[in-house]
Amino acid sequence: MTMTVFRVSRPIIGSISFLLLIAWVLPVGISMAATPQTQKLFQQHCASCHGIKRYGGIAPPLLPQFLRRKKDTQLQSIIGQGLPSTQMVGYSKILTTDQIENLVAFLRTPVQKVSWEIQDIQASRQLLSSNPDSSAKEFDRRNTILVVERGTGSIAVFDGNSMQKLDQFPVGRIHGGPKFDHSFENIYAVTRDGTVVWYDLEHQQLKATVKAAVNTRNIAISPDAKFIAAVNQLPQNVVIFDKTLNPLKIIPLAGKPSAIYQLPGEGKFVLTLKNVPVLLAIDYEANFQVKRVTLPEPFEDFMFVPGKKQIIASLRKGTRILLYDMDQQKVLGTIQTKALPHLFSAAFFQKEGALYAALNHIGLPQLSIIDMEQFQLLHQIPLKGSGYFARTHPGTPFIWVDTNTEEVQLVDKKTLKLTSHLIPAAGKKAMHTEFSADGKQALISVWHPEGAVVIYDSESLEEIKRMPFKMPIGKYNAFNKTYSHYQFKKQ
Repeated sequence: MTMTVFRVSRPIIGSISFLLLIAWVLPVGISMAATPQTQKLFQQHCASCHGIKRYGGIAPPLLPQFLRRKKDTQLQSIIGQGLPSTQMVGYSKILTTDQIENLVAFLRTPVQKVSWEIQDIQASRQLLSSNPDSSAKEFDRRNTILVVERGTGSIAVFDGNSMQKLDQFPVGRIHGGPKFDHSFENIYAVTRDGTVVWYDLEHQQLKATVKAAVNTRNIAISPDAKFIAAVNQLPQNVVIFDKTLNPLKIIPLAGKPSAIYQLPGEGKFVLTLKNVPVLLAIDYEANFQVKRVTLPEPFEDFMFVPGKKQIIASLRKGTRILLYDMDQQKVLGTIQTKALPHLFSAAFFQKEGALYAALNHIGLPQLSIIDMEQFQLLHQIPLKGSGYFARTHPGTPFIWVDTNTEEVQLVDKKTLKLTSHLIPAAGKKAMHTEFSADGKQALISVWHPEGAVVIYDSESLEEIKRMPFKMPIGKYNAFNKTYSHYQFKKQ
């Protein structure tokens, strides 16, 4: 067995090995019913990691709805040969070819009425550390920078002032960015297979994990980290946890959730459903009472407008963007669009005292600039490719736009025109810009097995530093991630 080794200043028990595994994805095909002999093989060799019901545990779930992209032969190879850098060993010397083929057929078999109850959640919770670590380094936690390294399934913790790595801890295949509390003492992250991780930033320790569901969309946390909400797609529900990841309540949902966010300035979690026209507000200061607001149609995705109690929402067909007022419970404006926007990847900025938004679109190589005061589309800027993230900061004169190519294109915030571009590594995809807390340094990911995080001066565009990483995907600054919504109120 080959295992990835992390520099961790404290011991981590082997039971969180799921955090190092690659999420398997296989196509849904015609499957034959599993024989008792095959079921017995699964229980004997697979259930201890993947769960008795194939819901996952210390390894990913093995259900058809998650297994859509690999062929039978690829799965057979994984079972027979194992997966490098994980605890998935090969079984070619233990199982026959027929037995492996039968296991593949078994994994194609649907599981009816998937359930993950509060007792299952509680039983999955694992405390990993209880004693403070005296060796933890002091630093300005407001300028913490996290690098999510997909190639190793881990998060690296950096001092944003010195850009020195402080720690690295295993997580898995994260879905949605890590969340900080407002005192920068705790970090929470969640994987696609429903595992929530709690990291003590003050003492630089991985504290606990819990499996919230079989498949999770994302999490939100209250500013004081008293409550954590995980919104799940399988089963469809919201699970509320306390700070130490003890489950407190399960709230069933009547449809497929888009995402959940903490409502800035209020004690509520807010979410919408992709297939039901409703907005839900969960009041965690009033015993988790749920307020349901009927929408004109389902919101595919949404994000809060900084400084206002409004949201921008996209619709499932991707043909319109709506501005919705939460107090008035009505649509204030509509913008026609040719492709679904990446709303949660949009950038807000101010120009001459007015608020603007810049956003990419799925499958459309274009950056849209929206005047948020009038809610009008001002500019459609052609891009080299259809990217994912538009990012900016008051400390940089540019909007940094990735293009799903080797190139990051820069838009001048004064002229709203393309002004220059950067190629961090020729022939390797560049993506997801993040900034230091003061905005003076910009970090770009080189998305490649032999990738890097490249740091630039955000004004002069001179390269400052280059750090090697395996498939670095997201970078998150504690202050920007936590307080960016409030910056516009102060200006």
